[in-house]
Amino acid sequence: MGDAVMATPALRCIKNLFENDKIFFCSNRTVAEVLADCPFADEWITLKSHNPFAVASELKKYNFDSAILFKNSFASALAVFLAGVKTRIGYARDGRGIFLTEKLVPPKIGLSRYKPISALDYYLAVASWLGADSSDRKLELCVNEEDRKEVLEKFGEKLNGQNPLVILVPGGAFGPSKIWPEERFSQTADFLIEKFSANVFVSVSPAKEEIQIADKICSKAKHPIVNLAQNPLTLSQLKALFSFAELVITNDTGPRHIAIALGRKIITLFGPNNPIWTENDYPDEIKIVADVPCAPCDKPVCKKDKHYCMESITADAVCKTAEKFLAGDKKTNELVEISPNFTVRSDFVDCFKQLGLESMDDIFNFAQGKSLTKPNLASFRERIVFDTQNPKTTLFLKRYQNIPKLNQLKNWLARRKKISAMACDHQPAEELRKLGINTPRTIAFGQQWRGLFEKRSFIITEKIPDSSSLEEKLPKNRKNFIENLAAFVRKFHNTGFRHRDLYLCHIFCDSRGQFTLIDLNRVFKPLLFSKKYLIKDLTQLYYSAPGDIVTKTDRLRFLLAYLQKDKLSKQDKLLIKKIKSKARQMVKHDKKHNRTAPFES
Repeated sequence: MGDAVMATPALRCIKNLFENDKIFFCSNRTVAEVLADCPFADEWITLKSHNPFAVASELKKYNFDSAILFKNSFASALAVFLAGVKTRIGYARDGRGIFLTEKLVPPKIGLSRYKPISALDYYLAVASWLGADSSDRKLELCVNEEDRKEVLEKFGEKLNGQNPLVILVPGGAFGPSKIWPEERFSQTADFLIEKFSANVFVSVSPAKEEIQIADKICSKAKHPIVNLAQNPLTLSQLKALFSFAELVITNDTGPRHIAIALGRKIITLFGPNNPIWTENDYPDEIKIVADVPCAPCDKPVCKKDKHYCMESITADAVCKTAEKFLAGDKKTNELVEISPNFTVRSDFVDCFKQLGLESMDDIFNFAQGKSLTKPNLASFRERIVFDTQNPKTTLFLKRYQNIPKLNQLKNWLARRKKISAMACDHQPAEELRKLGINTPRTIAFGQQWRGLFEKRSFIITEKIPDSSSLEEKLPKNRKNFIENLAAFVRKFHNTGFRHRDLYLCHIFCDSRGQFTLIDLNRVFKPLLFSKKYLIKDLTQLYYSAPGDIVTKTDRLRFLLAYLQKDKLSKQDKLLIKKIKSKARQMVKHDKKHNRTAPFES
């Protein structure tokens, strides 16, 4: 179901590209019902069997010129081959390349592992291969008006518009490892009913295991919940019900994508699943991602003695996030342009006016606060810290002006696009936050260009509350801490980004053990030499960990946790040698400047 919805941008592109041709969709009944009423196909072929010979027999009746395969299965490629379709397009994987005439190769890490990539982009790559414009990534579904009427008749008093409709989706066809505990769904439902008088529904599939989950949630809750397992809907009607929802709270499962395609506000809980596989840039989704050493494992069944990832997500965290949506606080997070090239979060507009910060000139004339500029900092870059009263917080201002053109060209080359110094901070911060990596919250930013090159730019970020850098403070009890830090760094690297300044001073940790990554100006996604930059990041962590605090055992524990192994292989030992070799090169540089390397202290 989820894959079908994530394919809709590609289906739309293909329909636009072949607008004068007749397009058929061939799928199972579930996919057909989810995509029903969408304008991407002229006719449907609903399969009654998964047997490739039976499918081929059905397809032969139509004399198709071309087949575009979104499904990765061996059987689907075999079926169109046996059906005699002349042009067969799809990904060459799982041994099915021999049946395809036009083959796409999915990106890999090493020889066997597929590189994490959003299914949305994975399918759009097929459309792009065919020559379609694949720039529109918006998910799309249609709701039949008759289905809306039937849902209104069935649940009319619950869909009155006066009380928010919240739908809980506690299941997951992927497997039990992604399921959040039933009692926490119950606690969340009770909070929403008591705080917002919400009408709460629980939606599950017809599977026996999911029906039992829904029953447990409803029985454990103090207040009545509408159990759709006892009030079943067709998939078309379920889409209609979702179109009324003020908020959907879900595990990473199929209905999540239905909610996004219908423009609903959504909270998604990620445990074993890597968010990159389903990333969609949807602005009204908040992801709550488990931050534990074993996640993401992408395994359908948890192999641990305790379900650490999903249990690490508290009901309190979900309730607070839901409160932001339903109380309308999300509007205060909107960015507004208060003057040319000057964008501010809406809840800071009045504050900035009181400080006299209403234009780019105001920002570059601002002299309040404390300068954090160091002697070795580039002359074109300034840093200032200052306090505000309403809201009461501490902000950090970075200003860039008169940047040498060669520096700008290097930035553009690394990011493969024209980009300002400010955007080098802001863009990766926003993308990483969507992928579950904590980054400082952006409060304001702006940029000006002079012809082809940047004239000046700035970014203002908020101080990370209740936090200190790992350079300033490392806990005494370090075993769990080091494993959690390794999991955080691994999760960051799994996004495809590399930091290039990954010293302990650029990782902050709060009292709850949550990590935040800062100083993102050099963060980028390397097109080449990704492993080289990964080693550089790991070396900088190794180098900046003080030798009088962080032992050899600590360093080994970090690497084992980072690699998710119990024992080092020959390849892992070679990695350690490369890290140590690079660290020794950094020591030589330090000695020239009469500095002592932290790891040798």
